[in-house]
Amino acid sequence: MNGDRRHIDGNQIFWGLFLVAAGTFLLLGRLGIADFSWTLRRYWPLIIVIIGISKLFHRRSVWGGLWMITLGAWLEAVTLHFHGFTYESSWPFLLVILGAGIIVRTIVGPARRRDDEERESNHV
Repeated sequence: MNGDRRHIDGNQIFWGLFLVAAGTFLLLGRLGIADFSWTLRRYWPLIIVIIGISKLFHRRSVWGGLWMITLGAWLEAVTLHFHGFTYESSWPFLLVILGAGIIVRTIVGPARRRDDEERESNHV
C-alpha cells in the first residue's frame, strides 16, 4: 500500500457545495418551480457572512473572516430593519464595532504571535 495520502481541501468542498446549492435555487426559479427572489432580496447579506465563515478556517485570515461576518450581520440587520436599524441610523454602531475590533486585535495579536513563535521554537 502506498503511504501517500491525498489531502482534501475542505474550503474547495465548501465552495463547491455552496455553488451547487445556489445554482439549484436559481435554476428552480428560472424553471418556475419555486420563487426565491423574495428570499434573496431579504437575505443577500448572508452571502457575506458565509464568505466570512469560510475564512475562519484559514488561520491567516481569521480577522478578515470576523470582519466579513460583522459586516454581513450589520447589513442583514439593516435589510430586515432589526430594532429599526437603517443605513442612516445604524452606521455609528458599525464604527463602534470596527473600533472595538481594532483594539482587540491590537491586544490579542502580539500575544498570539509570541505563542506561535514559542511553539515553533519547541518543534525545532
